[in-house]
Amino acid sequence: MSPHRRILLATIVLAVGLGAETAMEAAVGLERLPLHNRLNSIPLRLGVWEGSDVTVDPRVLTESGADDYVNREYVDPRDPRRRMMLWINYSTQGYNLCHSPEVCLPSGGFTKIDARELRLGEMTISRLGYARGEVVQRIGFWYYIFGEGAVEKYLRNLPITSRSSHGRATRGSSLTVEVFCPDEADHDGEALADFIGALRPALEGLLPTERAQYHLP
Repeated sequence: MSPHRRILLATIVLAVGLGAETAMEAAVGLERLPLHNRLNSIPLRLGVWEGSDVTVDPRVLTESGADDYVNREYVDPRDPRRRMMLWINYSTQGYNLCHSPEVCLPSGGFTKIDARELRLGEMTISRLGYARGEVVQRIGFWYYIFGEGAVEKYLRNLPITSRSSHGRATRGSSLTVEVFCPDEADHDGEALADFIGALRPALEGLLPTERAQYHLP
């Protein structure tokens, strides 16, 4: 097959795929479910952890695609070395799913050094490790897509649908949770597990019932 015919065939396949995906999205008509309350209603005190709000660079906020967010540092007063930076953001359109750690951290000069699953009761999250020079950052990451059902999951698995287009493919609202901590303060993940255990009850009260949870970036 000549190069021109290959290009033509690829263009046709792409157009058919896009047309089918668009038609299915329109047929689904998925409701974009709101949170039950604003994210800043999450308490500043979570178990033993004491939090304070941290200002977000306006450029970062614009790039995140967030309609609501909370950005805080939580410290364990029993051991001030145990610090967690919490970044949660919600997007009605699902645009925040374009900005997982695997997309944003490498662009900031970090290199992934490991990734594992961390099981917390019935919940599983990603525990990622990124390094820049001698600095190692650990991240707990998971996200939710609200209102997602079998059809939406199928749409996201189409070859034409990349991870960066999750929100457009599902047409649902979404929320991402990222917890950053320095490796030297939590090499074994114990502090991260303790903090997330304190965070979850406060977060659960804000989330729509109809949701699918994911732990992979």
